[in-house]
Amino acid sequence: MLLNKVKLILFFIHTINQSNCVDLNDVTCQDIQDLKMQYPYMMHVILKDHPNYIFLYNELKYCPVHFGHEVDYEVVPCEGIEIINRRLEYVITNCFNYERYTLGYAIIVNAIESLCFTYMYQFCEFAIEMNKLGANISLYLDRFSENLKSKIVPIFNKEWISPEPYECILNVYKEHEHKYKNYEFNKVDEKYLSDLLICKNLMKNKVHFLTEPPEKSMNNMSEENLISIQRYNNKIIEKLLTKGSDSYKFITGYKYQTSCLGCTLSNSGNVDNIHIFLPCGHGWSCGYCNVLNKQCPVCDQPITGTQAIHIVTPASIVENGLVTLQPRCVLDGRKARCISCRNQIKYVHPPSKHVMIPCGHGWYCSKCIDNTSCTKCKRECKDKLCVKL
Repeated sequence: MLLNKVKLILFFIHTINQSNCVDLNDVTCQDIQDLKMQYPYMMHVILKDHPNYIFLYNELKYCPVHFGHEVDYEVVPCEGIEIINRRLEYVITNCFNYERYTLGYAIIVNAIESLCFTYMYQFCEFAIEMNKLGANISLYLDRFSENLKSKIVPIFNKEWISPEPYECILNVYKEHEHKYKNYEFNKVDEKYLSDLLICKNLMKNKVHFLTEPPEKSMNNMSEENLISIQRYNNKIIEKLLTKGSDSYKFITGYKYQTSCLGCTLSNSGNVDNIHIFLPCGHGWSCGYCNVLNKQCPVCDQPITGTQAIHIVTPASIVENGLVTLQPRCVLDGRKARCISCRNQIKYVHPPSKHVMIPCGHGWYCSKCIDNTSCTKCKRECKDKLCVKL
């Protein structure tokens, strides 16, 4: 009886570990099962022929590993698996049967990516056409913003999908909010339309991989029809993207991933505690190895101590301030943003990343690190550290 209990505990530990960590260079059957459980309603969508998600190369068909994944391979072969005009569940079942786990995982996330890109793309089109009519979209912007906040932004962060499209849209509204009261864009604004068009162009090659929402041009539609389409699209996104049980998962297999400089066992910064060497700011090391090093492996400077860092990722949501996300990886290739001013650090001069001491929160840009208290935890800033990963 005791042995059976031990086995059961070990099974649950294994299941938890599998659900929280995915190696993109070695996707397992369990990884796909977990993904199916997290997005059950997505399994009913029907996939269309799409030049980005199913394409020919050297007379073979391939499917891309979704945008934002820097792995050893960028595409996986999909020959022998029927995809076009098939339900996603049917496609994934065939991937199970033929042990094509990487392909199955990529197709599910690509379907999620395209669904979200299509929703955002069509909102941009809706906003453009409504502005041409001089119509107010403030109520529809609120609901769009809520869907970004509660569904799309967390999923994009969790699944390593590029945040660039939604960041583009949010930046448009941040830039133009001062012109209009309560975002009431009720007159034609050519600059506003041009900025939304830039966001559309970021997504145009990845929309409409699914039969829903249907592909429709909103050009010259009546206000009533535009509103009807936007309401329908809201219902689709809210139905298909039920929030999964896990808000975060570790993803390994990052092409340029770095290991702990002490033990080389902890990869990509996906550890509970990351320590940066003092006073040089190089790193990183895991929580165990931070006491073992006598000098920095990078610059050979004597180590006088270490600073634990706790990085958060800001994403702006229209009218609702900042949403903070747990970063997928401290060392991943995303563009770092300051948690205080939300600006991309590469656009601030000098473009350096800091954490506050003693709390270790960041990233802060070179301007905001001089704040008297931490934006995240409100603790008083005693010192600052420029981190050199």
